[in-house]
Amino acid sequence: MKYAYISTQEPFSLGVRIAQVQDTKDGLVDVDGLLFWVECADDVNGGTHYYDMANNQIKAVPVVAA
Repeated sequence: MKYAYISTQEPFSLGVRIAQVQDTKDGLVDVDGLLFWVECADDVNGGTHYYDMANNQIKAVPVVAA
């Protein structure tokens, strides 16, 4: 299990950006709801996933067919 650092100040069209993913929560702190940690699957990264604030879940960015 890894941890995703969520940035509520960086909206993404479907939610908010995952600023960082790492093995531990060491080195970064929660900032009054602006930045916070959530546990996530090992395959999560900021380029392919986002945090859905409505459902409090990490989700994969949908792939759009060309």
